[in-house]
Amino acid sequence: MGFARDLVLKALRALPWRERRRQRLLRSTVRAPVPPRAGEQPARVLVLGVYLADRPHSAEHLVERLASTPDLDVEHRWTALGGRPPAGRLAAVTARVTTEPKPKFTLVNQLLRPDDLAAHDFIVVCDDDIHVPANFLSAFIAYQRAFGFAVAGPARTWHSHFDHAFSLRRPWLAARQTRFVECGPLVSFRRDAAALLLPFDAAGAMWGFDLVWPEVIGRHGLTMGIVDAVPVDHSLRPQAATYDKERQNAAMARYLAATPHLSMREAFTVLKRYPIHWPPRP
Repeated sequence: MGFARDLVLKALRALPWRERRRQRLLRSTVRAPVPPRAGEQPARVLVLGVYLADRPHSAEHLVERLASTPDLDVEHRWTALGGRPPAGRLAAVTARVTTEPKPKFTLVNQLLRPDDLAAHDFIVVCDDDIHVPANFLSAFIAYQRAFGFAVAGPARTWHSHFDHAFSLRRPWLAARQTRFVECGPLVSFRRDAAALLLPFDAAGAMWGFDLVWPEVIGRHGLTMGIVDAVPVDHSLRPQAATYDKERQNAAMARYLAATPHLSMREAFTVLKRYPIHWPPRP
């Protein structure tokens, strides 16, 4: 089973396959599971991100695709790392410019303002190397709300780069309630979860937060999960292409040694599965 899966994944990651599948995703449109209620106030969403200004990135695409819709009032705040922002829409939402390399979550903390946790219904932290279909954010937040996930992340397409196969899309499911939501490439915190988990612990560096979050979330009686119905393409850059993996692993080990957390075996647990035809048809 594992050998067959590895062969399929290897084929899907071949460059022609990857580019074709990315273009197919870009042409697609995802839909919310439940239409917004008439007269309902749009949910306030804050998108925080860091993009590598001196390397290929998808930040401009993301600012365009993760835009306000009738059911979402979206604000973007990004940091340009390593160069000036390009002119246009991305420059308009670039709140900080820095040439000093720092961990992503440290830079995200610097984008947060004192009133953000109370002022927004959801805070979304986004990397700069993913591609998403049209209407992605509206559909993703709708699924997160429908399933009651305090913390949610989208599954990754099967041709994406990944560290954990647990995060790959299950095409037969709409979502999974889990004890693990990966800390990248995109993660959404509902207001109650944001109050518990943000700003990010300065002791953490790049990795390890996603083993600490489920311990905190579980202790407060909240739930978290992966939305399979709206996967993201994470194939622009390989894992650890822009940082020292061994150094980050050592930093994660130090962080976890001092912080209550779940083991990977405990975290990679599916508590509930929602079939792809959810919600049930009348």
